[in-house]
Amino acid sequence: MIQNYIKIAWRNLLRYRLNSTLTIAGLALGLACGLLIILHVREELSYDKGFAKADRIYRLNSENIGEKTRRWAATSPILGVEMKRQIPAIETVARFLRPYPDRVFSYAPSGGDSKQFEEKTGFYADSTAVDVFDLSFVEGDPQTALKQQDAIVLTETMARKYFGDADPLGKIIQDDLDKRPLTVTGIVRNFGFPTHLKFDYLISMCTYYKYADKGSLESRTWSGFYNYVLLNANASRPAVESKIPAFMVKFYEVNGENRKDILTTRKTLLQPITDIHLHSKLEKEMSPNSDILYVYVFSVAALFILLVASVNFINMATAQAFNRMKEVGVRKVLGARKEQLVNQFLGESFLLTLAGALLALGLFRLAIPFYNDLTAKDLRFGQLFTVSNGLMMFGLAALISLIAGLYPAWFISNFEPVTSLKGRRSPVSSVTLVRKGLIVFQFAVSVFMIFSTIVVYRQMQFFQRKKLGFDQEQVVAVKLYGQSVHEKAALIQNELRQNAAISDVALTSVLPGDRFSTDMLVPVGKADDASQMRFMWADEHLLPVLKMGLKTGGNFVPRNVSSHFAYILNEAAVKALKLQSPIGQKMVSLGDTGEVVGVVNDFHFASLHSAVEPLVIVQHPGQANYFLLKINGKNLPEVLQFTRSLLARVSPESLFSYTFLDEKLARLYDSEQRVGNVLKVFAVFAIFISCLGLFGLSAYAAQLRTKEVGIRKVLGATVSGVVILLSSDFLRLVIIATLLASPLAWWAMGRWLEGFAYAIDMEWWMFALTGFLAVFVAILTIGFQSIKAALMNPVKSLKSE
Repeated sequence: MIQNYIKIAWRNLLRYRLNSTLTIAGLALGLACGLLIILHVREELSYDKGFAKADRIYRLNSENIGEKTRRWAATSPILGVEMKRQIPAIETVARFLRPYPDRVFSYAPSGGDSKQFEEKTGFYADSTAVDVFDLSFVEGDPQTALKQQDAIVLTETMARKYFGDADPLGKIIQDDLDKRPLTVTGIVRNFGFPTHLKFDYLISMCTYYKYADKGSLESRTWSGFYNYVLLNANASRPAVESKIPAFMVKFYEVNGENRKDILTTRKTLLQPITDIHLHSKLEKEMSPNSDILYVYVFSVAALFILLVASVNFINMATAQAFNRMKEVGVRKVLGARKEQLVNQFLGESFLLTLAGALLALGLFRLAIPFYNDLTAKDLRFGQLFTVSNGLMMFGLAALISLIAGLYPAWFISNFEPVTSLKGRRSPVSSVTLVRKGLIVFQFAVSVFMIFSTIVVYRQMQFFQRKKLGFDQEQVVAVKLYGQSVHEKAALIQNELRQNAAISDVALTSVLPGDRFSTDMLVPVGKADDASQMRFMWADEHLLPVLKMGLKTGGNFVPRNVSSHFAYILNEAAVKALKLQSPIGQKMVSLGDTGEVVGVVNDFHFASLHSAVEPLVIVQHPGQANYFLLKINGKNLPEVLQFTRSLLARVSPESLFSYTFLDEKLARLYDSEQRVGNVLKVFAVFAIFISCLGLFGLSAYAAQLRTKEVGIRKVLGATVSGVVILLSSDFLRLVIIATLLASPLAWWAMGRWLEGFAYAIDMEWWMFALTGFLAVFVAILTIGFQSIKAALMNPVKSLKSE
């Protein structure tokens, strides 16, 4: 019996090649897209779950409550240590500290050339991190590797970069910035799962304590360390959190703060480590995190595409069923039971799904490199072949097969034998109504995705085109690496200006797009008006290089290091400090008193996700970390080579590292750009899959009305009239789909745009363009079959039945 079913299925596949090809192609595309997105989403949801103690690891976050609440991922150096002393439920504390600035390491093998690299991903770490995060050592002693002073632990990747195949244990890596030798005491495996804790090296925390200022190490207000706590196996998060307020009072009373102020202005929170990647965008995050919103977006996209593919299958199967009416009638007359027919057609559905799944695997393999480029992921074909993924794929194929095949099987098995044997096809049957509903659903999904893509694209264009309040074009930021570069910064600055291609050079501590530090700025005599704001340190060339406009007052004037401090505020800072006449106002920050000399127009020094915050620019080039070069013309390579040669001559041990300011700012929107690109691709696939079904259905509709078309042509109907006749029903469905999908798309994208402080308005033309694209694609799809039917010789048409 089963063998017979397989033979019949195979013969029908060959007999109805067009329908079979379109059905399998639609399923394969839908499954391939679905697999890509599902693996993407599973990876996003699996962040930090690979740690054996993940359910007991929490990061300590702090929250400053006031006029503007701020939440910090980094906290006091001693917060975790003191909390462990007072709350017994905390088993272990592990702390990390990011070196500042980025490190420059070198290694000089005996008899070989020295290797020097800029390292941006590393931390000082407590030795307890080994146990809390289950660091897997390839070489070295896990118990002592991070307990020794001047010790560094490398990942396998970084060890190969410096030492190749040589044994790295015991070798010396030179920290070129601090002029310190670091001994390699261990090599750890790279994590085999996604985690927010990304590092290439760890330096022992006792090394930092050896050289750091003792006062800062005891600070209770400096948000510099990442504190992680491991709770006891029998401890609960609510129980620990209930003890935190009492702990906070004891912790901050040492600074002279009273209980009421502590409890009303501060909070310390436990954040599960598994929540960090998707639910955390705090000040001083270890690295940029993703957003749970995009997991929802990708999940909905996967669901939509799989549904579109399934709907496509149902439509094609029901259309093909009419061609098998006589077969079903004969089977019923010969005694076939209803469940046998259902099983037969469900089996054929499963075979089609299996063929689609096998083709989807091939498409998936081909698409992975392009998808990784699109999303900055590292998905691999081998990830599919795990037990859980195997079960997922089998379940997905079975589910689609069941959903896509159940209705056609039920519908076919219900044919009346007499009607079946006569081969009557009613174009107004309930099946036709269902099919039309499914076409509307398919194109509603496509319209939704097209509209979403347009909105995301326009928002990205808005980011790129919005005036930020300064000139980012032709500006190159060069890092100041090494003590000698800082000491000779003025000399280097003057020599750079001698190059005719460089119009000006500024010194600055941070770049637009960086995280600006925060501190209090206090008007002298008006302590109650003090406000927390962002800080940057620069010289008098910053405003001319970035072409920032002054609202009032003037720029900094050249000064000696011993001169008094000067401040330039932005408009938001003036408003926060409630200053009526800011120029000449005395201010205190970080223990230094200075005078406000100017007010600049608000400019966007952070991403457009957030509104412009109060900012103070302090005239203090000694705190600079970057040269900002304003370049004339298009001879950037020559300028970069000149700068490289100058730094090598003045400071041979320094590393040349640069970035273009406009590219740096563009990277602030990488997540949104990637989501937009993915939506664009999957919107194309969604409408393509829909059009595969529409193509097949229009071919079937044209076949069903062949005789009618012949009669109409004999009676004088024109080709254009016949095309309109055959196309109008389908186009009406596409228009209905557009009208139904537009309100939902408007609501969904409105919610997405709420995440930006500066967002576009959704305009009428976006809906019009979406509708036009959907209708235009549908016309192209239907038009081929309609024109083909309209051009057919009437004699042949009338003979067709």
